[in-house]
Amino acid sequence: MLLELIVNFCILFSFAVLSYWPFQDQVRFRMPFPNSHPYMIGIMAGITGFILMESSIQVTDTMIVDSRHVIIVIAGLFGGPIAPIISGLIIGLSRMLMYDVSPISIVAGVNAITLGLVIGGFSFKFPMNFKNAKYFFFYATIQTTILIGALLYLNNSNYMYILYFILFSTFSFFILMIILDELKNHFDQIRRIELLSETDYLTGLYNNRKFHQITKACITHEQKPFSLISIDIDHFKKVNDLYGHPVGDEIVKELAKRLKNLVSPKEGIVARNGGEQFAVLLPNAPPAMGIHMAEKIRSMVARADFPVSGDNEIGITVSVGVSSYPDNGSTLQELYGAADSAMYEAKAIGRNRVFHFTNKKA
Repeated sequence: MLLELIVNFCILFSFAVLSYWPFQDQVRFRMPFPNSHPYMIGIMAGITGFILMESSIQVTDTMIVDSRHVIIVIAGLFGGPIAPIISGLIIGLSRMLMYDVSPISIVAGVNAITLGLVIGGFSFKFPMNFKNAKYFFFYATIQTTILIGALLYLNNSNYMYILYFILFSTFSFFILMIILDELKNHFDQIRRIELLSETDYLTGLYNNRKFHQITKACITHEQKPFSLISIDIDHFKKVNDLYGHPVGDEIVKELAKRLKNLVSPKEGIVARNGGEQFAVLLPNAPPAMGIHMAEKIRSMVARADFPVSGDNEIGITVSVGVSSYPDNGSTLQELYGAADSAMYEAKAIGRNRVFHFTNKKA
């Protein structure tokens, strides 16, 4: 019996990890077709339940005890309401047909199907998570324990199997929850570290490193015209000298917020390149569209003062340079150099200007 319990736990553990890693961990791996994930998890759980039954504890010729109800709960945790319904159906039908059809196999199969339907039904209203999963487990364990007790009574079998079932199920479930919770925390920490490595600490925008990666991908994979905008706050050193660096940081944060609100995710990607300089990537935007967005940015900044501490408002302007692929460069370095050169040209002709690199005289 001990061997069967160990095998059952190993099967449960393998399913939990294999269903967590590809479907829940979006840091290292992304499974395609996300809308199908609940169905895939439900099918995986159903197959796992069948394997659990094959390695179960044989109580009588037609009665077996295992941890299939735990797998239905875990399916609901990872796959939402659909997964336990599917897994319950697969496990229930498998239980009915895996041996000679008997009253015990039919009752046990109906129990698994009922567990899946009830857990799935309640999950629609109360989505399962690591905190409330134990209540679904308690329900499944109580219902299955009552069923086992009734079947043992009818077959005059040893009631110690009920104790084994409860202890093993409880041990397996909560050990798995501890392990999975640790995995979740681990991957959450990795994701936070990765976000810190690709975002600017002050504004929350992409940093220069991440922005370079995205721009390079446009050149490598898209091979379609796009525009790059370089933005620099005019006379920002005077703002810092006059009002102090904390106020300068407030202006940078407010400008980042306005840029993010102006440039929708569908239109482009905003980044802070450092200091008072920002950049905007506009995929699928030829030069005219790049100039149009650059002018929107310039006028948006110029027409509304920036609120800062002490109920003060400060008016600023920006100089904006635009370069376009492939007209102004075919490499990352060439495009960035062209956008910066255009931005400095905008400053040279009076600031608070938009300038496209194509218009620069040789």
